Amino acid sequence: MKNINFLGTILILLSLVFSYSCSSDSEPTDPAEPTNPEEQGSGNDDQTEGDDGDGSTSTIPYEVLQLKNWKITLPRDFDNDNLADEVYIDKNRNDFIDDPSFKTYKDEFFFVENGNVRFLCPTENGTPTTGNSSNTRSELREMPSDGSGETGWDATDNSVKTLTFKIRIIQTSSTGKFAFAQIHDFKQDIWDDLLRIQIQSDNVNAKEGDTGRIYLLGDVTEGKMSDGFPVDFRSLNYSDRYIKNDYVLGNWLSFKVTVQNSLMKIFLDDMNTPIRTYDNITCTSNYYKVGVYNQSTTSTSMGNGIAEFSEITASENF
Repeated sequence: MKNINFLGTILILLSLVFSYSCSSDSEPTDPAEPTNPEEQGSGNDDQTEGDDGDGSTSTIPYEVLQLKNWKITLPRDFDNDNLADEVYIDKNRNDFIDDPSFKTYKDEFFFVENGNVRFLCPTENGTPTTGNSSNTRSELREMPSDGSGETGWDATDNSVKTLTFKIRIIQTSSTGKFAFAQIHDFKQDIWDDLLRIQIQSDNVNAKEGDTGRIYLLGDVTEGKMSDGFPVDFRSLNYSDRYIKNDYVLGNWLSFKVTVQNSLMKIFLDDMNTPIRTYDNITCTSNYYKVGVYNQSTTSTSMGNGIAEFSEITASENF
């Protein structure tokens, strides 16, 4: 009897082994229960093509810098009026009818590069420019926050008019210089370009790694009483116009400009202590400009001025 029971046990075990083997060979793995999680991917199957995992990045300059109170002047002439074209938030105001609103605009002169906004402007003879300047520009002009009109703010009143921006200069044209921020007055005969903040390098077609100087021009360093200014700015400030003598192209700079009660302050890197202060600022219809405005161009100038911005913010002044 013991031999029979023993034999039966062996037969049962063999049957179970055979049954398990057949089941393993014939039944597919349940896809809902992967046996090896590493073979099933990272679990980020909903990541879209082109997304590096930290969210989508806009390619529209307006969106990257939130440029809600600006228009742009471009070194091109698509409407054939022999002047540089302008693009507005309200596309019905654009010089060239086929241009979209500034809210969606980008082109070879104004585009996103590595998450920053790049301005590029050529200097070659024949590049379109504005009616009141022979120098070329790819440049923003401060506008009312709703994009309408072209009014300006008063430097003499109590409200603080602030411009902040972060810039790195990529290269200059053969002139070795360009202005990257300005204040203009568009109504008064005396006050024209209240301020120009510029790069100047001793190298023609300066590039990243070359050195240059950051300096101030405009009425606050060049205006004379004999021209109608309230003080002789030239004798007071002209020798002190350089604010950084050892700038290396490609490095980032942080700027802030404030204007209030006829007082203008300019901050460089240190946002608490101004590097220059100017009083007697009596112009009443001003606006900020930011971008690339090539300086001292001639019929033989060559190359592009290029600058990159990671921030441009103006207080809503009007």
